[in-house]
Amino acid sequence: MQISVGASVLTPRPIRPPSGPAVILALGQSNMVDRSGADATAVWPDSVRIFDPVSEEVVLPTKNLNWLPSVPGATTDFDSGPGHAIRVFAGLWCAQNPDRLLYVLPAARGGTGFKDEWYADGSGILYNETVRLLDALLGQIPDAEIVAGVMQNGERDAGQQNACYQWNAIEMIARLRTRYDQDIPFVWGEPGQFSATQSADFSRIRGQIRGLPEQVPGVACSRDQNPALYDSLSDTGDGLHFDRAGQEALGQMDLEALSSLSGPVSLPDVALVWQSAGIPNWNNFDIAAYDLQAGDRLVFLAAAHRSSGNAYFENMEVDGASASILHTSVHEVTTRLALSAATVTLTDTPASPLLPAEISWEKQPLGGAISVWRVRGKNVGVPQVSVGTGALTLAGAENGEMVLLAYGVDTAGEVVFDGGGETVVSGAGNVYATSFSSQRINATGEVVLTPQGTPSHGCGVIGLPLLS
Repeated sequence: MQISVGASVLTPRPIRPPSGPAVILALGQSNMVDRSGADATAVWPDSVRIFDPVSEEVVLPTKNLNWLPSVPGATTDFDSGPGHAIRVFAGLWCAQNPDRLLYVLPAARGGTGFKDEWYADGSGILYNETVRLLDALLGQIPDAEIVAGVMQNGERDAGQQNACYQWNAIEMIARLRTRYDQDIPFVWGEPGQFSATQSADFSRIRGQIRGLPEQVPGVACSRDQNPALYDSLSDTGDGLHFDRAGQEALGQMDLEALSSLSGPVSLPDVALVWQSAGIPNWNNFDIAAYDLQAGDRLVFLAAAHRSSGNAYFENMEVDGASASILHTSVHEVTTRLALSAATVTLTDTPASPLLPAEISWEKQPLGGAISVWRVRGKNVGVPQVSVGTGALTLAGAENGEMVLLAYGVDTAGEVVFDGGGETVVSGAGNVYATSFSSQRINATGEVVLTPQGTPSHGCGVIGLPLLS
């Protein structure tokens, strides 16, 4: 069967009636594989089958499930485990659906995250392998309905300081739905509250996971079902992995989360809908965003750097609509930093949550960040910029608000910004270590953002006032 990943997707499969065979995707890393130890006495329901990723055959469940096999270029880690959480989840689901066969695709691998193997843009080795295996399973069981995707990950992304975790997750959901079925529900778990998961990086990942249901319809967080219980779960003693009792509690909360799913989401009039740093292909990428309507304006803010040249927007088209370039400028501190702003007005309501973006640049960026905001019912003011090595100052609009992108370039490490709201940090860029912060703020008078430390290659901020 031909495999299609990245910007090219297959025609969505027709929705299957809720009466035939069902498929559950068990996705993620080691806490999905399960490090609590196998148990020969653990019982799987008679109506469950496993699609073995090694043999690519449907088999009966065993105490040691085969998960994603070794794939060239992927992280080498354990590839088998008991999967107690998904076993409990499957048992509860089968009790609610006694007349249906349930097929589980074990698609997880320890030590992996969105910043490497799970990118859903065509470059993620394990995402591509999951799609290939799911196609193979559906080829054998063509009348099957995908009833849930269950994800348990975040540890690797916290360690890699992935500031774009939420948008990586949204892209994975959007691509799977566009390829198979727009109604696939997803359940998301987060890292446990253990001794090795208490850093600020883990807090950022948890916050981005908890915000997924507010951004994407048909997504629920397992922790939301019982936060006190989730946070009290214990680990195996390594400070990282849920123990047997924790795994079984996860399975219960995953099923409750699936049962709790509600309808469409409705974002505020001004909402950050996508952001990325170190984009693999700066000229052609997809934006994954929900709650977009005809007439909405997409605001693009970019900060990019080069050792020489002007790395700013030249032309842009998004989902067939041309952009208005509002601002381009280049400033030299020690590295040239280019700042640009553009808007695109959607002429039609998108048919898919994936919007293709085609951008040409005056000079190809060596690194940088882009944030995309959805603006509805507001006017756009004059872009504001500030560049330097210390405090960055913008002139806000009286009685208005502002969306902004602050960006720092440093050879030594992160440059965190104070002021203006919540800050997110990316610890690695294409060439230099970079930091960026996408913020929506009330903007009356001056807006000042100050880097914690002096960036060796400077920092900049671009803001766009929004007026009622």
